[in-house]
Amino acid sequence: MPIVNGEFRRKNGFEAPYDQLQILSYFLFGFMISSFYALLVPLTEETPALATIIVLYSLLLLALIIGAIVSSAMDPVDTTIYSSLQATPREVPSGELLYCCYCKCKVHKRSKHCRVCNKCVGHFDHHCKWLNNCVGGVNYRPFFITISVASCLTGLQLAWNAVLLKRFLEDDQFHLAAPHFRNQSREGMLAYLVVSLLVAAGVFTLLIHLVGFHIFLWYRGMSTYDYILKQRAKKAAKKEEEERKAKGESGVTLQETRVDSGGTPQRDTPQPAVSAVQDGASNGEAKTNGANGANGGGNVANGISPMEPEASTVPAPLAGGGIGR
Repeated sequence: MPIVNGEFRRKNGFEAPYDQLQILSYFLFGFMISSFYALLVPLTEETPALATIIVLYSLLLLALIIGAIVSSAMDPVDTTIYSSLQATPREVPSGELLYCCYCKCKVHKRSKHCRVCNKCVGHFDHHCKWLNNCVGGVNYRPFFITISVASCLTGLQLAWNAVLLKRFLEDDQFHLAAPHFRNQSREGMLAYLVVSLLVAAGVFTLLIHLVGFHIFLWYRGMSTYDYILKQRAKKAAKKEEEERKAKGESGVTLQETRVDSGGTPQRDTPQPAVSAVQDGASNGEAKTNGANGANGGGNVANGISPMEPEASTVPAPLAGGGIGR
């Protein structure tokens, strides 16, 4: 466990503490790979198609292993923190470098501080719990290749598993064609095929959703972190609009009841001054928000790094999954 300035800082995904989703991914793919070579291949008749499937699956598996190792082993840290560019926020000039109050040094504008890894990540995209590593500018391409290859691998296994399950259900003697399955019960073989199919279907669904999501981000020119911030801003604006409408409706419908000199209850009609006061309050609130926004912008202009991203899981598929910080 690497310790920097008395604090833990993860260098790559193979360093403890390990994430539960990372360990789960090892079990899932271990089960799928063993099911393919120990169950699906022996159940398939020896034909040129079988040889093609085995070769294709093996090549995809090799690419997946290499991609996963590279994505997990690479350190996406902003290398500026290793340059000993120590400074206080006031001493940092405006420009391409900002000051991170957690790393206590200058970092690039597109860097974000990950609380899980406790470091600033260059061109931060998200923290992937499945890889136990942050995904940034250095390892984003290997990460995308890895999830793309993994989706192709699981898609191939899912399709072949479905074909064999169909044949198994149509022919009661289907499993007897394989020599080392002749002493196995049909019910046990059927259960193994169904479980293998369900696992492959679940993993494939998560992966294809993750790949599609990152293609969408690429098309929009956004990172996962940019997308999360945009969604948060939309939710905040929607909540603020709902609260404003609720206040407006209550101001119109709620009217004070008074009793005149004759004892007859009467309702006061809303006065224009009330609306003026409300409008004035709204304007004052807007001015306050504007001042806050100006202060926030001033922080960036003064060279202070933006707030660190909060942990999340988006999409929380294998990526990246769930993605997220």
